[in-house]
Amino acid sequence: MAKLRLPLGEISGNIKRRRELTPYERGQIIGAAKCGVNPSAISADLSIPRRTIRSTLSREPLRKNGASQSRSGRPRTYNRHDERLLLRVVRQFPKFTYKQLRAFTGLKLCASTLKSILRRHHITTWRAKKRPLLTKIVAKNRYCFCKPRLNWDVEDWRKFMWSDECSAERGAGKSVEWCFGTPADKWKPQCVKAYKKSRDISVMVWACFWGGIKGGRSELYIMDRDFESKKYGYSARSYLEVLED
Repeated sequence: MAKLRLPLGEISGNIKRRRELTPYERGQIIGAAKCGVNPSAISADLSIPRRTIRSTLSREPLRKNGASQSRSGRPRTYNRHDERLLLRVVRQFPKFTYKQLRAFTGLKLCASTLKSILRRHHITTWRAKKRPLLTKIVAKNRYCFCKPRLNWDVEDWRKFMWSDECSAERGAGKSVEWCFGTPADKWKPQCVKAYKKSRDISVMVWACFWGGIKGGRSELYIMDRDFESKKYGYSARSYLEVLED
């Protein structure tokens, strides 16, 4: 009866029969055979089946230092045409899911097989980068602004100041917390990160900077709310007060 494996124990403890020989055991078999010992005697001495002894002796010229040869593995369920089709679709539709890939290409492959094919061609998945929406009108306006200023020097850029406003909320922007434990520890108080459902205190800040050799930046200005506005928030009047100051 095979010995049961304890948690975190050796995996080989479960397998007693049909195990793979070590390079040391193969060396014992080859050494005994070179000394004239027949396979039956080697089998009885090392407690290894005679069939294993004969196969070890016949395959010895193919091995290097008694190491096992790489196995052929499971036969592929796809051909080169399927692989090229998959790569072509992925490059054309990079945001497809694995389910959409199978439906579009008609390939009957599991997700792990698709991953292995793409990984072999150095194609992996990652979270899509975020950026503000750039419409054609905005892109055209940016192009019309940049083209006349292509050859500007430092003195020309010193005539401009760049400004922007931003909303800052207390408690926002904290780093992600990770915890060690089992699935049963997921909801323990020491493994939970609490957060407020309602928004915390927030303010609108404004600042600017300018270029050149003696360039600099302004102080961080806290904008005032416009209590005459509909929601008592920030309006054009708040922005004009900043520019006046």
